[in-house]
This record gives sequence, C-alpha cells and structure tokens, in this order.
Amino acid sequence: MPSLADIEAPIRGELKAFNAYLDRLIALPFWPLSTILKYTLLQRGKQLRPVLVYLTAGACGEITAATTTAAAMVELVHNASLLHDDVVDQAELRRGMPAVYRLWKSRGAVLTGDYMLALGLQLAVDSGQYELLGFMNSAVQQMSQSELDQIQRAKRGDTDEEGYYRVIRGKTAALLRTCAAAGAKTGGADSAIVQKLADFGENLGMAFQIRDDILDFSSHTVTGKTGGNDLREGKMTLPVIYALEGVPSGQRRFYLRLLARARVDERARQEAFGWIVEGDALEKASQRIAFYTQRAEENLEVLADTVYKQSLLGLAEYLKERKK
Repeated sequence: MPSLADIEAPIRGELKAFNAYLDRLIALPFWPLSTILKYTLLQRGKQLRPVLVYLTAGACGEITAATTTAAAMVELVHNASLLHDDVVDQAELRRGMPAVYRLWKSRGAVLTGDYMLALGLQLAVDSGQYELLGFMNSAVQQMSQSELDQIQRAKRGDTDEEGYYRVIRGKTAALLRTCAAAGAKTGGADSAIVQKLADFGENLGMAFQIRDDILDFSSHTVTGKTGGNDLREGKMTLPVIYALEGVPSGQRRFYLRLLARARVDERARQEAFGWIVEGDALEKASQRIAFYTQRAEENLEVLADTVYKQSLLGLAEYLKERKK
C-alpha cells in the first residue's frame, strides 16, 4: 500500500501553498469565531478532498488558481459538515480531539459550520466559477438529504443493503464526486473526461465510507474516533446488515433487540460489537470496498499515464487498505 506522502509527492508544493491560503481565509478579527475556526482546522487530517482536487486537475492538464479555489471550497464545506455531523451524532472525538460542540456547545459548532459553508460557496462566486458552485450545491443537497435518510433508517431499523448504498452515495460519495469533477474541470478536461473523473470520485467515496464503517469496529486509539459509535447511534451500516444476514431466521429478532439495546446500554453494545467482529461481516464488507475500488480504477483508464494518474491509483489503493 502506498503511503500518503508518496501519493501527495506530485502536489506537495501546491498543498503547502493551499494550507497557507486556508490559514489566511480563517484569520478573522472576530472572537470566538476565529478561535473555533482555528481549532477546527488545527488537525487537518488526510485532506483527502483537496488532494483529490489537485491530483485530478494535474491528471487532466494543469493545476491553476481555479484549482486552489475549488480545493479550498470543498475543504471548507467538508469541515462545515463535520461540525454539524458531530452535533447530530453527539460524537465525543474528531481527529483525536474533543468535538467542537463539546467545547463551544451546539450553538458554537452549528454557527461556525454555517460560516464555513457560506465562506466556501463565496469563493466560487467571487472567482466566477458558477459551474463549480452548481457541483457543490448538488452535493450539499445530497449530503443533507442522506443524513436525514440515515436518521430515519436508524429509527425504523431498516436493514436493506440498497438503502445503505443510497445513504452513503449522498452523504459521502457526492462530495468526493464534486472534488474529482471540479479538479478535472479546472485542469481543462472536456465534459466526457469530467464525467469519468466524477464517477471515479463517487466510486472512491463509496469505498471510503464502507471502510469508515468497518473502522468503527476498531479501537479508537487507532482511528481517533470512539469505537462502536455507529451502534450507539443505531446506524444500520454494512457490517451490521451483513451480520444480520448471517443469523438464522429464528434468531433475527433476538439480534435486532440486541441492536436496539446497544443504543442505550454499554453491556449490550459490547455484546453486539463482539458478535459483529467475530463473524464474517467485516470481511464481506471489505469485498464491497474491493468492488468499488476496481470500478474507480477503471474510471481512470481514459487518462494518460502521468505521475498524477499514478497517485490517483495509489489513493484508491490507500483508501481500500487504510487503518484510520
């Protein structure tokens, strides 16, 4: 598996300049907004989305000022969504640190997220990238709809696999689709190539979210997140769906009740956690990651063989195997 450093090698200079640009964008004279913004971006994580924007732009022609605008927009919108998600999910940690709402309460997190969303969209307006704005508008709508869909599925205890794919296509893959499409567009690609790269981003996003759902059954010391959080929230993720498929029909009601208790009872949560980890559900879910990764790799066949394309292929492999 390639390292992130290897994947980012062709765009290392651009990423350094990008982060300096991001720092300038959030350097505001308003307290506590400036403090919360700096805290939110203190740990910048993998920066998968700007990396994807830059690599697809390079693979399609050239990296331009418009590429940096697109990268900043998606990173701001992504982080805004995380602030909101942590409030909705009542998550304890984000990137190994206390979630923003834990320090500044829900109002501070939500309002800061609103500001980041508005700032990201303003970048596209100011630069005249209205097609980019359209990409992002569609992604944000899908993200919001899918989060609500996921909440309703958890309430009903829905266990259909297609419904799960519908949710993750909207809540995660839609933004990665926008990243790849925006990068390709700013790199000078024609509409056919933009479409292929958009499909690449979507397939990458599907694999990414399934891996994330598998990692929820790992130690939080590795992932920087609280393990078993999806069980606490009642989310019917792919590992849970596959674990339920593997039980005899006569025992299904028992395990559905166990999952319901796991939302409020730590002992039940540990029992459900062990049941899922000890079976073959995680392995079956990993096979779906391989499926979407292969589709993503096939989407790149339209590109010439460059260092940027090799990094995109490496990124797909990295996300398939990542441990956090």
